[in-house]
Amino acid sequence: LKLQFLYLIAPSTHTLDPLIMRPTSLLFLAFGAAAAVNLPLVTFDGQEGTTFKFQQLNDPVMGGKSSGAWALLENFGRMTGDVVDVPSLKAPGFIKASADGSFNDVSAALAGGLNLKLRSPTAAYAGFRVSFAAGTLAPAYACAGGGSIPLSRGCFKAHFTAPQGQNFTDVYIPFNKFSDKWSPATGAQTTTCADDSDVCPTAKALAGIKRVEIWAEGADGHISIDIESITAVAESVTAGGAAVPLVTFDGAAASAHTFTTLNDPVMGGKSSGSWKVNTEGGKTYGTMSAQVVDVPKLMAPGFVTVAADGKWADASSAIAGGLRLTVRSKTDYKGWRVSFAAGTLSPLYSCAGGGSIPLSRGCFKANFDVAAGDDFVEVTIPFNKFSDKWDPKTGEQTTTCADESDVCPTAKSLAGILRMEIWAEGVDGDVAIDILRIDAVSL
Repeated sequence: LKLQFLYLIAPSTHTLDPLIMRPTSLLFLAFGAAAAVNLPLVTFDGQEGTTFKFQQLNDPVMGGKSSGAWALLENFGRMTGDVVDVPSLKAPGFIKASADGSFNDVSAALAGGLNLKLRSPTAAYAGFRVSFAAGTLAPAYACAGGGSIPLSRGCFKAHFTAPQGQNFTDVYIPFNKFSDKWSPATGAQTTTCADDSDVCPTAKALAGIKRVEIWAEGADGHISIDIESITAVAESVTAGGAAVPLVTFDGAAASAHTFTTLNDPVMGGKSSGSWKVNTEGGKTYGTMSAQVVDVPKLMAPGFVTVAADGKWADASSAIAGGLRLTVRSKTDYKGWRVSFAAGTLSPLYSCAGGGSIPLSRGCFKANFDVAAGDDFVEVTIPFNKFSDKWDPKTGEQTTTCADESDVCPTAKSLAGILRMEIWAEGVDGDVAIDILRIDAVSL
């Protein structure tokens, strides 16, 4: 069912942020030696698993007059056409090319985005969009309704700009720029992923894509675009990218916070630890030393944590990246965790309850590993590995971000961090970790 013929709401004035455009040869250089995962979704070379039949759909809405054509050429597809006003609405219509099928599982790229290899002689056109459908029984219906009508969630759409030129160029769109709530009248998002994590793609969605579409929509004009491939790309955030300092011990006002130790108070817990700020070789860092032992009445490991409360730097620009801890450890301890609290009236309460008791959501926790050694190393934990639902007895997540987007950090939460903690939890042992700094890093 093609519901583009229902203009249910007036054209929106929402606009999307400009996206990142990079020539193929420069795609990863901005990240130094960053490792990457490249998972092909669409090609036009006959390769099994990535070759799909695209079909053109011209605007059928209330007498829409937009028209276009799709052609398969040598190893690429071409969409051409003209987007014009729907006469009865006096607003631009759309054209699009769509393919249905079972696409590759690209869930491993959740922290990255889609890379479109394309070229266009009509770069001035402002209405290019791409969408994919997953987790819906009727992909065509979802990609017609955009979440504006019942049962039409699950078609994730984002705007992109096509640079003009004769050579194919890579255009990168982070997955956190997609939303499955958008206006079917204009294509513009009505709710962004930054505002509400419920509209963001999840790993589960990326594992089950059933439809891919290229749109020219919401802007009048002649268009021509060649698509060579669409690939899901996950880029390592450990090799670079913009960094937002959150914790340092060098006296910088924006990242200076006072940490204190909390020993396991649960039912006579015997775990104990200490915190100290040290300077060595020109570096100032915090040291957490502890011994995690069983709580006698529970016969299960307790915890030790160091925590700081306050107002942290706005880290929302790093939502597509993660936390980078610069640390070293003398022990091969396996119970390290880090958490941050935001969007809660009581950060301490949230970081005690882990979402398991009323009003204790908003403390996002994740595991991390650091090998024993003499040198500081960087450990990066993607934000999509954090969850604000975890077991307060063990620290283990009870609902993962991959399973349910509602537990994932959002840009809004990263803009308002109020508490941060380093935990030794759920595993018995002697622990010692030096923390030089904590940064939020983005792709």
